[in-house]
Amino acid sequence: MNCESRSMPGVDRISDLPRELKENILVRLPAKEAVRTCSHAACLANWRFAWSSIPELVYNKHSISTPKRLRYKNRAEVTMKMVKFVDKFLSLHDGSISKFVNADVIERNNKALNRWMRVLSRKGIEKIIIPAEELYGRKKWKVPPVFWNLKCLKEVVLEHCVIKLPQAFEGFKLLKSLSLKQLDISDNDLTNLIASCPPLEILVLSIARSGMNIIIDALKLKHLRFSCYYVKHVNLRAPSAVKAVLYLSTDLLSPCGSNLTDLLNCLPKLEILELRSPSILRYLSYGCDLELSIKFDHLKNLYIHMNFGCQREAAVVRQLFRRAPNLEELSVSTLPKSYDIGNNLEKWDQSIVFEHLKFVKIRGLFKSYESALLFFAFLLASTPVLESFRFYLEVENPEFLQKLAQLKRASEKAKIYNSESFSRKSELSPYLYFNFCVI
Repeated sequence: MNCESRSMPGVDRISDLPRELKENILVRLPAKEAVRTCSHAACLANWRFAWSSIPELVYNKHSISTPKRLRYKNRAEVTMKMVKFVDKFLSLHDGSISKFVNADVIERNNKALNRWMRVLSRKGIEKIIIPAEELYGRKKWKVPPVFWNLKCLKEVVLEHCVIKLPQAFEGFKLLKSLSLKQLDISDNDLTNLIASCPPLEILVLSIARSGMNIIIDALKLKHLRFSCYYVKHVNLRAPSAVKAVLYLSTDLLSPCGSNLTDLLNCLPKLEILELRSPSILRYLSYGCDLELSIKFDHLKNLYIHMNFGCQREAAVVRQLFRRAPNLEELSVSTLPKSYDIGNNLEKWDQSIVFEHLKFVKIRGLFKSYESALLFFAFLLASTPVLESFRFYLEVENPEFLQKLAQLKRASEKAKIYNSESFSRKSELSPYLYFNFCVI
């Protein structure tokens, strides 16, 4: 477009834009604003029906005009208003739909979801996102039967839901990313669901039901984030996984076998492993007399939550250290526990040497400073290329700091940092830190 045409008043520069470009613009607007382009036909001559073929549909609290003070006072009324809006939008939509997001925070309507899924099954839907940010504590919604007929799905995010697989379920042959949070599902249905998605590469699972025996078998899985409380047993088989973030808690002990080997022996390509929950190492410690049969040659980053004074947890950590020769970064969180407090100095294998470990971060509240100091001494003596040893003490202990400064270090470059919280010196956020070198 030349300078002369740009300066001419009344020139329509957007009506004749290609259809794909119009859809690209409209998909970035809230649904109700996209529809409003239809009522501005006088100034948007060729945009009148452009909204009816946009491929990505996103519905949320901004899709309908409802005063904030009324959204939760008249929940049923607002829900029906949203249902009618989506019903009408879908009935007038005349193109394919690649993405459907229903992020409305009002009550789920199972009948409406079933209707919408039927429409989406004819539209070649590839991505469905139905979060539930403000529904925790309320009744879970049931995934409608027609959902399992959406054969083109590549990405799914469902939250706060109940899943029951139909007997005729044939699987999602294109699904690469699956996120199910606050999920209620049976052991068998979960196993069959994952096994029926052969291309699966990303899996996020948060199980709401307790006392489950869980089997995750996914040959192409690359990223796993898994959370389950009061689990009986977990068996993982993900030989291609490069990252695993695990939150596990249990009051139930595995009757046989090794939790450690069942969980980690089939994850040979891990580059990042995060054992996040306070009791996960204790869960893994049952059956820990069986050695890990693989080496984590690719593991570069390890995060563990451990109790320095627990003999069982120490046994798990020793096995991980022995089997991860290329570790570069180690992060440890700890909280005081009432069990198994004791001296672990003789238990740490002095033959373990971390040839590549450069960065260590430790944070927590120690019940036994002696056990913590022994663990610190082991790490400092086993890390010849260590550059930074950073720790966060919740309670000041000058004697501990003095002893720490005297520990022998394998690395001449190693610097020890004690990072104190601003909260003890000001009213700023307790998550901000300043650092000072101990020596």
